[in-house]
Amino acid sequence: MISRTMRQQASLQAGGALLVSMILIFMLSVMGISSMRGATLERQMANNSIQAREVFQAAESSTEAVLNSRTTLNAAYVAAMNDPTADPTEVDVTVRSDIGMDSKVTLQYVGSGLAPGYSAGVFEGLRFIALGDARIDDVRARSLVEQGGLIRVPARQ
Repeated sequence: MISRTMRQQASLQAGGALLVSMILIFMLSVMGISSMRGATLERQMANNSIQAREVFQAAESSTEAVLNSRTTLNAAYVAAMNDPTADPTEVDVTVRSDIGMDSKVTLQYVGSGLAPGYSAGVFEGLRFIALGDARIDDVRARSLVEQGGLIRVPARQ
């Protein structure tokens, strides 16, 4: 009698282990897929952060390069003196063309005044504003940086 009850019980449990193992495999697969999606999202966020910092640095470097170029500042000054209503001077600056980055700086002479730290009438300061625009179009990353510059020159008599 005992052996017959054990056989009936065993026949009722046939396939139970298979069902449990299939449910476990399904759950592990879902967990694996969700963790892969999370890792992919984190990688994309890290890449976006790197590219955002890179275009910001490029925009800042471009404005620094233009404000440190005496030739470019002189050209903007002369253009403003010849035609005060003229558009600001645009300068293309190559920073990282290997990754498809474009960088452009718009330089504008905005006037003159007393040079800080000097006696009135000895020096005057020529003031400029540089607007740097760097972008990587492939990934839609863009940064704008505005900086001011001042050149001390002997005062006009």
